[in-house]
Amino acid sequence: MNKKRRVFQVLIGLAILALLFYEIDVHEVLKAIREANILLFVLAAASYSCYHFFMAYRLSFLLRKMGNKIRFSHSFFAHIAGMLTADVTPGSAGFFLVPYFLKNRTNCSIAKGMAAILAPQGIEFILKVVGGTIGVVFFITVISSDIRANVLVPFCIGGSIFFALGIAILWIVWTSESYSSNVLAKIPLLRKFKHQFDEMKVNSFHLKGSIFIILGIYLICWILLAVQWQLLGLALGVTELSFLAYFLLHPLITILRFVPLTISGLGLMEGATAILFLLLGIPNGMTIGLSFSLLVRLNMILVDSIGLNGLFSKPALD
Repeated sequence: MNKKRRVFQVLIGLAILALLFYEIDVHEVLKAIREANILLFVLAAASYSCYHFFMAYRLSFLLRKMGNKIRFSHSFFAHIAGMLTADVTPGSAGFFLVPYFLKNRTNCSIAKGMAAILAPQGIEFILKVVGGTIGVVFFITVISSDIRANVLVPFCIGGSIFFALGIAILWIVWTSESYSSNVLAKIPLLRKFKHQFDEMKVNSFHLKGSIFIILGIYLICWILLAVQWQLLGLALGVTELSFLAYFLLHPLITILRFVPLTISGLGLMEGATAILFLLLGIPNGMTIGLSFSLLVRLNMILVDSIGLNGLFSKPALD
């Protein structure tokens, strides 16, 4: 059943891409990608790599707060292996395999690894919605009023769902143990994981005092990702968008990666980017928007492929 579902999700993503290529000349898209500035593409990959270093540092820092000291290299390869699996799983759910990759490389328990990524993920969902909301307001009032009807309603619906999901994650990890555990015990499919859940919650409470560190690192990472996007835009010759525009576009578009309809938002992100570039008045906006989104995905996958080391290697435990 799971295999059939994955095939279905891949087919949906490919169908969306096929529809986009039906509307947009595929030759023009390929031409734009082929003519992209290689130096700027490499610099974008460097910015994205810096993002990974900060995320790996956050992981190792939070694990230390729970009394589990590991080498930075282990946290780095576990994190980037999670990012690689996120690139090929519905809703980027593969990122939640990071605790498994940590356990393979170190003596870190699954419960501690999950605690180190779950609360930050909840905060990330909330901040993506906040950033996306600011982005919608910015693009409507400052850049283009044409965006209002096309973006506002679907964003409000999707944003509300992800905002609620972020709140739910933080409620799960940071409320009193007895209350959320009792709720979990009433769900038949999750009842058997109650022991691991309780262990994860105990460890999560150690991280509540680190919320400003989590927020600070997330802001740095957000800036690095915006730099990556601006460099890729410039690589395609897009000069109409400022750094602030890319900074606000990023959460607005990448939140679609977490929609489990397709593999890592395949097709959804590309379609949204093409439409937004058109609405923002970029010349040949649909073609450039699709080219840009495909270039972003290629840039990410090439860097994330470093995670193959984390997927297949099992070094001696710390």
